[in-house]
Formats: sequence, structure tokens, C-alpha cells
Amino acid sequence: MRLWVADGEKGLMRGDGNNGFQRIGPPGEALCAWGGLVYCAGNGQCACYDAKTGAVLFSVAVPGGVCALAMLNEWLCALSADADSVTALCPRTGQILCCAPAGMYPRDLAVHPGGGLLAAAGGAAGEVLLFGKELRFLCAYRLPGTVCGVCFLPRGMGALCAVERGEALCARLYTVSFRGVTEEVFASPSAPGCLCGLPGGGCLLGLWGGTALWRPNKKTAFRQSCVYPARIRPAEKSTVICDIGDETVRLLRGPVLYRGKTPLDALPLP
Repeated sequence: MRLWVADGEKGLMRGDGNNGFQRIGPPGEALCAWGGLVYCAGNGQCACYDAKTGAVLFSVAVPGGVCALAMLNEWLCALSADADSVTALCPRTGQILCCAPAGMYPRDLAVHPGGGLLAAAGGAAGEVLLFGKELRFLCAYRLPGTVCGVCFLPRGMGALCAVERGEALCARLYTVSFRGVTEEVFASPSAPGCLCGLPGGGCLLGLWGGTALWRPNKKTAFRQSCVYPARIRPAEKSTVICDIGDETVRLLRGPVLYRGKTPLDALPLP
């Protein structure tokens, strides 16, 4: 498995787990792969790299504070926490195609497995925003607190929220139907970090101090100790966790793959 790591301090790192890691680009915050290309956004730039060689193909200016990248059909979408917007770019040239409002300090993007739908975690706006092709706005779903993460489920979406309880921020997971029906399905006294949808349904929650797996039967299957997950991604036969608390990227219930400074995102490739 080849691993790309967007380290907020050391730079864009690339390695195969056997021969170590090589710095091939400036520090980044979000990664995405498409058609043999890898995209890394950070510090107001989005660069495109050849996935096999690591060669940079182009770099374009994007709004600052990009915290998530995703492919909506053949558009590269960049979510900016600074500009409160999602921007669509041509993945081959980097040309900006259009942009749309995405809440207040938005936090996350998710693409429907069937394509054609993009969900954005609208942050402090307390909304999940749903877009269709060409970033056509479809609907906004209101939720309690700050929406930190979003993913698609077999019958709608999952949304991870930070809800105030006294002086603490607690994690709440909600399911959201496309008709707007919401239900709280999981609660934790820990602060929320990130959310990842899993093949076959369910999602993995990144929380302060650990992770939790939720399935549609409304049971938490297991927990794993970690410090503070910034990003969770499915990998072949496993799951990759970027833990900014202990500055590592590791496999779920598996070995450490990378040790750095601030691993904000990690992209496993075959």
C-alpha cells in the first residue's frame, strides 16, 4: 500500500511503508485521488500530482482554509473553512468552475456512493447542506450544535455534531433522512473529531480519546484508544486513522504507518 500524508508542518509526504517517506510538496490539509492523480490543498493552493511518480503537474490558487477535498462526478470540490464555501475545479486544469455557500466554518465533505450528490458539514451554521451535480443546491438540514462530520448511509446521511453540555463539548451522532427526519443514534461525553462512512453501512466516529463504530442496528460495536483523530479513511481490508494527538497515521487495530508532526489527512492507494 502506498500512503500519501498531508502533514501540516513537514509537508506532503509519500511512502510505501517499507522504504520510508519522501517529502514531495509543501504542507497540506486535505487530499483526494482521481484517475491516477492525487490532489493536495493547503495554504491557499491546490496542487495536482502524478500518483505513480509523485511529480507535480500543476498548482492553482484556491480559497484559504481548505479542510476537505472530494470528487463530485468529474469536478474536484474544495471546502473552505475560511471562505464558508465549496469551490468546484476542473481536475485536469485546475480552472475554477463555480462555487456555492457551505455554512459557517464548514468542516467536511462526503460524496454519495452512486455519485451525483455531495453533502457538506456546515459547521457552526448547524446544517448539513446537500448539493447535486454542478454544485446545484438541493436542501439544508438543521441539526443541534456544530456539524463536524458527514457521511452517506444506506438510507440517508450521518452527521457528527458538537453539542454544548455545560462547559464541555460532547459528541452526538444523528441520522438524517432525505426527507429531513433526524434521530440521535449515539452520544459520547468526548469531543468529536471526524466521521467516516464505511462500505456496507455504518460509520466510524473519531472522538477525543478514541474511536467508535456505529452500525444501523444502533449498537456501538467497539472502541479503540487514540488521542485525537483528524481524519479517518477506508483502506483495503482496513481503515486508516490520522491521529494529530500522537502525530501518527495508523491502521485501525493495526500498526503505525507514519510518524510526523501534524498529519491532517492520509490517502492510502493500492
